Amino acid sequence: MAEKKKSECTLTYCDIMKNKHWRAAFFDWQFGGRKESERPALIQERQCFKEMVEKLNFEVYGSVKETRSLSKTDFLKELKRFKELCVSDPCGCIFLTISAHGTFVKADDQRDGGDLEFVEDCISIPKEELVPIQEIIEVFRDETLNKIPKIFFIQACRGKELDIGHPLDGNKNVGQDQNDDEPNRAHSTPYLENSVIVYSTPFGYSAGSSNKKGSHVWEVLKNTLDEILKQGDGKGPVKLLSWLKETNGVLAKSERDINDGTYKPLLSICHTLTREILFTR
Repeated sequence: MAEKKKSECTLTYCDIMKNKHWRAAFFDWQFGGRKESERPALIQERQCFKEMVEKLNFEVYGSVKETRSLSKTDFLKELKRFKELCVSDPCGCIFLTISAHGTFVKADDQRDGGDLEFVEDCISIPKEELVPIQEIIEVFRDETLNKIPKIFFIQACRGKELDIGHPLDGNKNVGQDQNDDEPNRAHSTPYLENSVIVYSTPFGYSAGSSNKKGSHVWEVLKNTLDEILKQGDGKGPVKLLSWLKETNGVLAKSERDINDGTYKPLLSICHTLTREILFTR
């Protein structure tokens, strides 16, 4: 038994995560000038996130007022407050989720890539303010947080194309062809040690979201988590990367009609983990 526990700690972050706070924060934005009560998707998305992280034993940071529809300046201030809390009071894992519109812009760093144009993801918030994902990730570049696992879920579009995937029979690709006039683009991914960045759609595509239920991907994430927890009597353990892989397996099996479009989105996962993130108590 002792050898098994030692092996588990070597292969996972459990020795870093145990006996410390696991903290989660959720930031979202409403668009269109309608009241929150008239935007059920906004409420359901947050509730979906809250249920997921609480089942994983995370503490949720901040009130809705403190984390919704902030200006860029106020958002970065609140994000830094969250980070400082994680630094000042021992923290074993960080889980940050963002829900907004999104786009990509030409990156400042245009390394020698021939005819390639390097671009980076941004969230787009009201008053046409852009916040690069890189700037969000940089907030958590801190020596105190270096060794702990940091998880980022980004629900936002990453381009103008609708991601309808490939037909399940393997025949003709039903995706959209790239415009020949557009430059060849390479995506610049933020780097942060011991982190996972999960986008709700691959680079270059729109994200699937319903006006009634919100993010389709988050709904599937929650359902997949519930199935995993059932297998462990509601207590886990839950391996993060396995959970994400199972979610993509479910997403790949069916298309969904959301609003006026047909979507088959897949999670896009970038990580620098050296061990498995294992949620267990």
